[in-house]
Amino acid sequence: MKNGSLTRLLIAKILEKIKTSNIGLDVCFDEYFKQHRLTKPDKNLIYNVVMSTIRHINILDQIFIHYSNKKIFKKDLSYYLIISAITQICFLNFKSYAVINSTCDAYKKNKKKSVDFINGLLRNIDRNKNLIVKKNWNKSLHPGWFKKNIKNLSSNKKKAFYKSIMKQPTIHIQFKNSNDIMFIKNKKIMTSKNSLTLKENIDIKNLPGYREGKWWVQDYAATLPVKLMGNVKNKNVLDMCAAPGGKTFQLLNLKAEVTAYDISTKRIEIMKINLKRLNYNMDIINENVLNITNKNKYDFILIDAPCSAIGTIKRNPEILFRNRQPNLKLLNELQYNLLLKAADLIKNNGKIIYTVCSIFDIEGKKQIEEFLKKNKNFYIDQINSSEINNIKSLITKRGFIKTYPYSLPNIGGIDGFFIARIYKKL
Repeated sequence: MKNGSLTRLLIAKILEKIKTSNIGLDVCFDEYFKQHRLTKPDKNLIYNVVMSTIRHINILDQIFIHYSNKKIFKKDLSYYLIISAITQICFLNFKSYAVINSTCDAYKKNKKKSVDFINGLLRNIDRNKNLIVKKNWNKSLHPGWFKKNIKNLSSNKKKAFYKSIMKQPTIHIQFKNSNDIMFIKNKKIMTSKNSLTLKENIDIKNLPGYREGKWWVQDYAATLPVKLMGNVKNKNVLDMCAAPGGKTFQLLNLKAEVTAYDISTKRIEIMKINLKRLNYNMDIINENVLNITNKNKYDFILIDAPCSAIGTIKRNPEILFRNRQPNLKLLNELQYNLLLKAADLIKNNGKIIYTVCSIFDIEGKKQIEEFLKKNKNFYIDQINSSEINNIKSLITKRGFIKTYPYSLPNIGGIDGFFIARIYKKL
């Protein structure tokens, strides 16, 4: 099989695997890359086409329906070959004849069936490429579970969210010391005195200070929960779901006394690698924090709760591509139980920071409202814009923080988060 047709076939198979399983993206790519002797350019092409296809899937399905009189059979390999070919023709500007010929060749050799339908459809799409690119494909074919949980968003917010799915995420870097920022000569946007956003996608391991442990990668929105604690020097802080570690690194850098738990061995291993690189010495407890029985009480408790992760859609566009949907019922129960556990472990007048990388109210605002309704000795500690660089647009009327994947376009956009601060009073 020619290299062009092989890469197209691998693209289709990887897309099918991601669609029908819950396997991690990196694991999926590695699985197929190990089976074939591919050059680095081939690997980059495959990765680029797969990710671009996933990001544009809502539009691609509309194009497929518009230009075909057949139903979309998502269980057939031809579907994945077609949508990835449309991506290459319409969104990546690959040479159409090469894409069409290699796609047809891949299907013919794999399925040993006629390629007339695929060939005709792709040539028709190629002839209408300019119209397709200019057309406003504004129908939502996103999963029902997703649309149900954003039904209260305004039309403008929905449109902005849909557009954000198709955008590449930016790289945000958090420094230990603001003096070290000067060594980064790449194009950048300063986001605070000790953080920045890179204006170009590069291999971060080649940046100054990486091996010396002077900084770590952390989305700007993800830095806000720790900032809301104020001065934590020598304060006892419990990080209930710590790995892979960005917020823990912040706390250590601010000289807090941190106790960190996480249930995932895999995430802890990643966190340990970064702890070593950053020259931080601490133990992460690999245990379900809900099961702990210690009588220690904490000044601050951080709950970075497991969630749908829909706020990280730019980094994880496969969330809306996969057949499997997040188990929101199970996640909601876990989130609430973490709040109850934190209520037992917090000192009087201590503060709990509850955060999820989700824009769904059922994972954010409604969780806090339900908790406060049943725990009368806890109150909202309203967040003030002065605590987050005077960015008033991120603060709700109730004094929570709510960000979206399209928030703060001036710094390249951020992840979607909900953040609440509550405190215990006798």
